[in-house]
Amino acid sequence: MKKPEQVAEVCADCRSQGRFAFDTEFVMEDRYETEVCLIQIATASSVAIIDPLLGLDLGEIWALVADPKVETIVHAGQEDLALCVQHTGQIPRCIYDVQIAAGLAGQDYPLSLQKLVQALLNIRLHKGKTLTDWRRRPLSDAQIRYAAQDVQHLLAVHHNLTAQLEKSKRQTWAKAEFQRFEQLSLYDRAVEEKLRRVKGTGAMRGRQLAVVNDLLAWRDELACKLNRPARVVLKDHLLVEIARTGISSYSQVRDLRGLNLSDSNVRGMCEVARAALNKPSDQWPKPQPRDEETPNEAVLVTLLTALVRSYCLENKLAYSLVATKHSIRQLVRHRAGSSRSTDHKDVELLSGWRGGSVGAFLDEVLKGQRRIRIEQVRGQAKVLTESIGEAELPR
Repeated sequence: MKKPEQVAEVCADCRSQGRFAFDTEFVMEDRYETEVCLIQIATASSVAIIDPLLGLDLGEIWALVADPKVETIVHAGQEDLALCVQHTGQIPRCIYDVQIAAGLAGQDYPLSLQKLVQALLNIRLHKGKTLTDWRRRPLSDAQIRYAAQDVQHLLAVHHNLTAQLEKSKRQTWAKAEFQRFEQLSLYDRAVEEKLRRVKGTGAMRGRQLAVVNDLLAWRDELACKLNRPARVVLKDHLLVEIARTGISSYSQVRDLRGLNLSDSNVRGMCEVARAALNKPSDQWPKPQPRDEETPNEAVLVTLLTALVRSYCLENKLAYSLVATKHSIRQLVRHRAGSSRSTDHKDVELLSGWRGGSVGAFLDEVLKGQRRIRIEQVRGQAKVLTESIGEAELPR
């Protein structure tokens, strides 16, 4: 697509139909900011391939994604939707992710688009360009066909899944899951999270954490300036080594193996490290408490994990969408009154649709209101549960 008026026509078509399928091809491996190389849009009447590298104004497209009156249909769309936030600061609205919907309709989660289209529409996609460099031009016919396949069946998949969710009365569950795409925190990684994701900082305290924290901010600023990935500018293990050993002189830092920074940037980094080392204790980051299971918690988490998997199998839900080890541990601690317990409203398995389904089931188990047994069903061992009547409950 080469003309601005063509983009306007596509966007007008999306608005008139009230929904559109959306996908992007992008490059992020060697950039600070993700570079959009292609945008694919499909409606009931057309498929459009839009080339941002032609200098087209994409404002109307991002406005569509952020329009609460137009449904944007995606498959595993978080990274694609993040581009809207990156380019405009606007938060995506009215999102329908078919991968999530499929998990609530009995499919695996996460499930590739290829497998989902095969399962629901009996159409086989030929996906063979997953590692292509989308910045290179001209695009081949095969690349264009590959890109088009990412959106051309999404409306049909959406229609199929919507019917299934309505039949099972789970459409409100899906809407609740889609709401997370409208939370800025999904796209804006907090400083605390960045600190926690650096391997080797778990045992750090005090000044060491202060150095890591300030070097992360410095690294991010430099990476943005150079338009390079932050971990390429300064590798994590080098950052951790500087903080762990407390080195801050130019000669000490320059001797580190694998450091690929100019002399001026090394000196700037040393200034940041020295300033962090001299910070008063009230300005040090607070270390994250260790979240280690007690032996009893480990037993309960293992038991409840098996029960959740059995529940999901019985009720045609994808376990990976319903629960995690962390959310099950949350519930165990909450019901045990642990000192590390989370408030009721923050316990994921007691909130929303999870609380009304698998959460209620687990609660009955934990309270002794449900009996568990294993029986042979059609030649296979199966976990069965049944409610215990009032007269059977222990006094």
